[in-house]
Amino acid sequence: MSQIVLTSIYNKLISATGAGSVYATVGGRIYQIEAPQAAALPCLVYAITDNEVTTFFGTTAKSRQDLIVQFSFFFALSAASAVATAMNVEATLFDLLNRQTITPSDASYTSMEMFALNRGVPDIGEDFITVETSYRFIAIKDT
Repeated sequence: MSQIVLTSIYNKLISATGAGSVYATVGGRIYQIEAPQAAALPCLVYAITDNEVTTFFGTTAKSRQDLIVQFSFFFALSAASAVATAMNVEATLFDLLNRQTITPSDASYTSMEMFALNRGVPDIGEDFITVETSYRFIAIKDT
């Protein structure tokens, strides 16, 4: 079930590819769970950090998957205006995902919605700038 959720999120992230989009800002470098070791920056990594499934029984059995998904942007420390770019792309991600319905990548899911839990601010490390933000993701599946 989790891979369907990750794929559905990916499809939403690549749904807008124009200038200023999340996809364009990170050059299409969007990775599930972890980036390759030699990945170029900037990039976006997202992963499920918490997953709880509740099953309801009635005329049909339904499962509610309640997840926390963390998104981490990485920017080169040496990039000009990297902090401003990091803040802009986080705001673009918020507009793309917060209180939005996502089209499931599998027909067994009837609905998927995301809600922002926290908004990240740039953290300047030794090698790169990161912005981490978390979303609550609710998926309903016929079982």
